[in-house]
Amino acid sequence: MTSMMPPTRGYWERWAEQSLGWKPAIEFLQPFGRDYPERFAPLEPLRLELGALRGVEVPPVSWLYATWLRLGFVGPDDLSSITVETYYPRTAPNLREITERPVHLRGLELTDDSRVVLHVEDGGLYREARAAAAAGLDRARQMLAADPAMTPAGDTFQPVIDIAYLDGTASEGAVIQAIDPYRTIDLGEVTPTHLMLGRITRRPETHYAFFDVFAEVPMRGAQRGGYRS
Repeated sequence: MTSMMPPTRGYWERWAEQSLGWKPAIEFLQPFGRDYPERFAPLEPLRLELGALRGVEVPPVSWLYATWLRLGFVGPDDLSSITVETYYPRTAPNLREITERPVHLRGLELTDDSRVVLHVEDGGLYREARAAAAAGLDRARQMLAADPAMTPAGDTFQPVIDIAYLDGTASEGAVIQAIDPYRTIDLGEVTPTHLMLGRITRRPETHYAFFDVFAEVPMRGAQRGGYRS
């Protein structure tokens, strides 16, 4: 839902708190920008316009991805690196049973937590993947149960790709004016073949420090997949 009130805290203040002090995140994700960079070319004029606004930060295309389940943060108060290494073998058998299908990249909005997002219409693909991951991994089951998208009626998750972030000085009005001509933009369909697990490292001085997809699980219909440390 779009908020018309100026943000009192920006995205990065929220991230610092959520990430337990800028710890690396471990996430199931889909790296759309890495795999389909050409799809985002129609957004380049908007990306330039947003990047010129005060308090608005636009990530590189290579960082345009959708998180479909965050497992936690690597640090003494959450996840150990050794524990993370067990996640691929525990989830891969179930994830391989998901059938690949096209997803549609269409529609922009400004969220009430200081992000401009592109919607991913996935026909339930990532809800199935979330359930499959949770069936094989206790940590995934715990995080799914705590996810606000989980309701008494079931999982309501809908993936999005962040394309810009607002800090506390940004003008929502200026951002809304910039994105209005693009709200119904249609970037077409792509067909991901793998479900992926990655490590996302952000730092106070370098918000896009390290993006590492370290596990790729082929869905039904895909030909290749694997794990690297």
